[in-house]
Amino acid sequence: MTLVKSRAGTWLLWIFVLSGFSGLIYQSIWTQYLGLFLGHSSYAQSLVLILFMGGMAIGAWLVSRWSSRIRRPLLAYALIEVVIGLLGLSFDGIYQGVTGWAYAQVLPMLPSGQLQNVRWLLAAAMVLPQCILLGATFPLMSAGYIRLQTHAEGRVLAGLYFSNSLGAAIGALASTYVMLPAIGMPGTVFSAGLINILVAVMVYPLSKQERPLAPDSALVPAVDARTTGAVASRPLLILLVAGLTGAASFVYEITWIRMLSLALGTTIHSFELMLAAFILGIALGGLWLKNRADRLTAPLATAGWIQVWMGVAALASMFVYANAFEWVGWLMMVIVHSAEGYGLFNVASAGIALLVMFPAAFFAGMTLPLLTLALLRQGHGEKSIGQAYAFNTLGAIIGVLAAVHLLMPVLGLKYALLSAAVLDIGLGLVLLARYAPASTRWRLPPMVPAAAISAAAVLAASWLVTFDPAVLNSSVYRFGSTSLGADSKTVFFKDGKTATVAVIERNEEDGPVRMISTNGKVDAGLALQADQAPTSDESTMVLLAAIPLSMREHYDRIGVIGFGSGMTTHTLMGHAKVGAVDTVEIEPAMVEGARHFGDRVSRAYNDPRSHVIIDDAKAYFASVPKKYDLIISEPSNPWVGGTASLFSTEFYQYIPKQLNQDGLFVQWLQLYEITPELVNSVLSAMLVNFKDAKAYLANEGDLILVASPHGEVPDLSADIFRQPLVAADLARIGVTDLRALQDTKVLNRRGLEGYLALYPHQMNSDMFPVLKLQAPVARFQRTQVADFDAMGSAPWPLVRSLGGPMPASDRSFGTNRLSLASVRQAEAAQEVFAALVEGSKAPPSAMSEFDALQVDALRGLAAACELDSRPERTATMIFSLATETVVFLDSARLERIWGKPTWLRCPSNDATVQAALGLVAAASEDRHRDVVELGLELLDGEHGAALLQDGVSGYYIMGAMQYAALSEGDPAVAQQLMQRYWSRLDRKAQGNPSLRLMTLLATRAEHGGRSP
Repeated sequence: MTLVKSRAGTWLLWIFVLSGFSGLIYQSIWTQYLGLFLGHSSYAQSLVLILFMGGMAIGAWLVSRWSSRIRRPLLAYALIEVVIGLLGLSFDGIYQGVTGWAYAQVLPMLPSGQLQNVRWLLAAAMVLPQCILLGATFPLMSAGYIRLQTHAEGRVLAGLYFSNSLGAAIGALASTYVMLPAIGMPGTVFSAGLINILVAVMVYPLSKQERPLAPDSALVPAVDARTTGAVASRPLLILLVAGLTGAASFVYEITWIRMLSLALGTTIHSFELMLAAFILGIALGGLWLKNRADRLTAPLATAGWIQVWMGVAALASMFVYANAFEWVGWLMMVIVHSAEGYGLFNVASAGIALLVMFPAAFFAGMTLPLLTLALLRQGHGEKSIGQAYAFNTLGAIIGVLAAVHLLMPVLGLKYALLSAAVLDIGLGLVLLARYAPASTRWRLPPMVPAAAISAAAVLAASWLVTFDPAVLNSSVYRFGSTSLGADSKTVFFKDGKTATVAVIERNEEDGPVRMISTNGKVDAGLALQADQAPTSDESTMVLLAAIPLSMREHYDRIGVIGFGSGMTTHTLMGHAKVGAVDTVEIEPAMVEGARHFGDRVSRAYNDPRSHVIIDDAKAYFASVPKKYDLIISEPSNPWVGGTASLFSTEFYQYIPKQLNQDGLFVQWLQLYEITPELVNSVLSAMLVNFKDAKAYLANEGDLILVASPHGEVPDLSADIFRQPLVAADLARIGVTDLRALQDTKVLNRRGLEGYLALYPHQMNSDMFPVLKLQAPVARFQRTQVADFDAMGSAPWPLVRSLGGPMPASDRSFGTNRLSLASVRQAEAAQEVFAALVEGSKAPPSAMSEFDALQVDALRGLAAACELDSRPERTATMIFSLATETVVFLDSARLERIWGKPTWLRCPSNDATVQAALGLVAAASEDRHRDVVELGLELLDGEHGAALLQDGVSGYYIMGAMQYAALSEGDPAVAQQLMQRYWSRLDRKAQGNPSLRLMTLLATRAEHGGRSP
């Protein structure tokens, strides 16, 4: 072997790293592209994999047929890389053109029974040609490299396997952590195409060193029984081993990813970390073999031992995995919950994934090179490279299909993994029995100790390892707890096709609560008994149905995205004027598990109008010709893998096409484990695609958006309370009349557009998936968006100005009530009134202790005629109590507390106190010009600087004046107020979202302005 050829071989190894890098990018990005078109059901995911792996198998097989006739395989490889690159450069344009054409012209013309098949055919047309070409790259590169470095077949095969896998592992991380955030899906796939062209350019000069293969020459020595451990065999057995071990390896991968998702979470980051860990193990296995393969005298015997040890390592991974939850729990306790901490958590997660996956994956990285080497040594020629690769890839397809559709649903995670390990061990024993010579020292066939070791490993894994549902569903990656607690029990547990579903019952103080979870993340919880307090999830699910039901007299056809506990569908079925409800759920085990909520959700199962469909929501809606009057979308949290696309601008472009002319769309959006910027990424995507939208709160953590694509969103109506079943569901969560239902209203479209200006954001898109990438970070940081709940309790009528309700004149508050700041504040305002005006001494239940002290202090000063003793302090107390009352009391009470305060025994003679009382009185009576004049008097007066910098007084005065300017439609005054006083406000007041929104709306009333 010449020095030039040796250097050429080294270059080829490094170049093949780039090829593996781009290949993994294609696999990752194509999966996301086609998931948007085909959906994310288990069958759609399987189809995408079949297209990718099947195409590669076809490509490898075609090369195996013609390899010996290719004079310059490296040149052919370079040409194929060019074609792959050109297709990669144009893939986004092809995808947009094909799918746009399909949605606009093809699919609407077809009967529903043909839609799925046509979508699959179009998907195949988009990616199958590239997949076939990708499958041809490894055999061609191997053949070209072997021709350059003859008699080093093992080194070549293992080296290429290592370099390609190493590039793939790097590509998995780079595409998710670097490329997708920076350049989105179009830029990422475009970059992969550029890399392919770069690879071709780099390989072309090296291909000039190739020499045509002599017609009668062979790349390998003649068959030698000494080097094979037995007489040459037909290739079919070896090819079958290649296929079956490929199947076992992919069962490992699929099962490990599901297992680790329960410990690490189902985010895009955790998935790519697991994938990279698995591929890195394969790469390092190839590296270890690289310098040893050519010294092996019996590669098939070695492959037999490798198969056995791979199965044993897979069984050992169960013991490692059993400790993973403790490790993650410890990480959640010691790592700071910040963006930097999330990076550290990912590094640690990669370490845990490596501990679980690496040993078996390491052995997996040796099997295909060894089997291919054996075929070459037996004289089967270059074609054996493509054949082994094709069988291995075909086996991978079988493995994934078996894992997703058979092993995990039927056997569960533990025994799915165990069955794959037994398969690998069985293959190893077959190879050892056929090709391994007996030991001269012990006179025992190698199969005997191998079988003994294997049997011990299988028995140990079967008997000693337990996958405890209480641990698996502990959500340790969210809360740091490794168990559900002693007061919890597992009612239902199943490893489904797309997720692991469990129903857990926990004993609370007032009775049992059942929760349904997917991959450890609780999606819904319900109290089981009628006399128990409702859970926060219950209010969300009931209101998701009740709010739109109150807007229209009847709905003929309703679609629901996500079954969850079934409560939303159950509530819809309580309305007599609802026609049919189609609830689309992607995971069958979810529907099965939700039955354990019993009577709480019985109408979802028993009402003949309710139809549960197992499918991807977007794929299903595209396949039915009829349109809907109402679609309710309540998927899982956006950080959960595959869910963020249901919050994208493309999805919101799609939904109006599925609605009738006056149809409505309802979207649930979490306000916990999310940032304001990410909330705005969803709001901006929705508002650009719908003519009108309104926001409602089910509780402080759940936002309900109602949108109309063509007209205005109707107002809430009392008619819904004439439906006894729905009225009973509402009464249970504390909504007994229209006024209580109106408490949920927060912002109209004008307010939502204003809120968008408060936080810089990027619109969430399928092509630029900001939500999918950043929501896991927000989850780890445990951030909350309290802005919407705070706006309901703002001290000025902000919500009222945006379509909210007037204060109720006579309102009682029961024990069951909505968990909203506005509701709590309304009750507290009544207690403040009773204490200040009526002198009530009743212990407060809603009023804070601080407010109670202020009431006592103000009453005392008023009774002693000492309000003027410390004007600044008195003004602050007045504004503090005004904050608690002005917006929440009816006009009669406002008259007594502020208009003509009956608690005020002596008139004040101090200008500051007089102005403070006058401003609050003017605000309570909507005398907007007086509010501005008195506010200016206060801020420019003797105590103006101190009041402005006070966190209570300055906040209230500025907001009251801005509300007055907004009500008068005078943006010039609002601008002047902002320019004169904003910079001197207390920093906390400056950051208050209610004040910022009020100021922004006031300054933009007519001709726009800058965001404060």
